[in-house]
Amino acid sequence: MNLPGFNIFRLSIASAALVFGIVPQARAISLNQSSGSWSQTVGGSGIVYQTVASETQVRWGIPAYGDSTSQKSGLGFTGVGPSTFGLGEIFQVGQLRHFNNGIFGGTAASAVNFSLNLNFDNPVATQSFNLNLQIDETPNQLGNCAYFSITPCADKISISETSLLNQFSIAGIDYTLHLLGFSLTPGGAPINQFISQEGGTNQALLFAKVTAVEPEPVPEPATVAGTALWLLGTKLAVGNRRKKAKS
Repeated sequence: MNLPGFNIFRLSIASAALVFGIVPQARAISLNQSSGSWSQTVGGSGIVYQTVASETQVRWGIPAYGDSTSQKSGLGFTGVGPSTFGLGEIFQVGQLRHFNNGIFGGTAASAVNFSLNLNFDNPVATQSFNLNLQIDETPNQLGNCAYFSITPCADKISISETSLLNQFSIAGIDYTLHLLGFSLTPGGAPINQFISQEGGTNQALLFAKVTAVEPEPVPEPATVAGTALWLLGTKLAVGNRRKKAKS
């Protein structure tokens, strides 16, 4: 006996098994490396783009106490090497440094673009973010500093965004990469600005996390089976009523 209801039931169970079977559970994410580059500096004199060891730098200004590039003010970024972490876990993607050296007035840059690149091994993907950093180089006037200063006068770096996200799909799985922002300490709250004392170097850490986009809800097997049995019962009841009507 071939009952259509049983065909529906078998089809529903098979579909449910297929759906449940193709949703893989990613256990870990592997970051191969991160890197960054500077571009489109706004204003400033004597702009220099350079790489020192593993740090990419942008330098600006005419030094007040010397003439070497290392005596200019500037920003530097150092990426990270291979690391593994779970979905939803916060991980470090690099370090930002601000070199706050004495330079002549009118020679400072006021903004610069920063491009961050993340290269993943698992899943295999490359993701990029673009940030704009604002630079406030203040006059070094004793008793007239804009920010708290130990040595006149501290300067400020501001970041245009503290939270950005990219969505990408690998092997049918949708992921979201969240760039959480900078923090002065591991696990600290994200910040969009920090103050650097004159004549010193300040640093901040950059963090991110990867999450999997939740799939559309799939009916539980019991629900699928119950629906199939309801369809079967409805079809049999309709068939019985038709037989009675004919007799």
